[in-house]
Amino acid sequence: MTDTSCCPYCGLPLRDARRGLSAIAGELSQRDDGLADLARQGTAGASPAPRLLGAFDPLLLGWASRAPVLGGHQGIVTVNGLFRPFALVGGKAAATWSLSGGQLTLTPFAPLAAADEAALLADADDVLRFLGLPAARGR
Repeated sequence: MTDTSCCPYCGLPLRDARRGLSAIAGELSQRDDGLADLARQGTAGASPAPRLLGAFDPLLLGWASRAPVLGGHQGIVTVNGLFRPFALVGGKAAATWSLSGGQLTLTPFAPLAAADEAALLADADDVLRFLGLPAARGR
């Protein structure tokens, strides 16, 4: 990475990254842990909707510690920094998932709230449809 490149993957120039951060500076706040946090009206502190994340989802890339997302479920990260597909609920890892024989299996770490489970199953149906597989009905 050179002084003029901010991102080794996409080659985004540092000036563009600075310009982007300057444009949203009024929406940033400092967190107790020293990380920047978007504080948009109505979304500050809100967790993303429950989602199934794939093995190469960028959520876990580039952090010194993945503990805020993974907690005690560090086994999601396998050898060489590869990730198992996992479910995100309330901004934290809540389950792993797999796809075999056209069937998506969700393996929660603990019982899920009914609304969270329903959201993950709906997301599972979307994954299956995306792959051209029939959505699972009557789970």
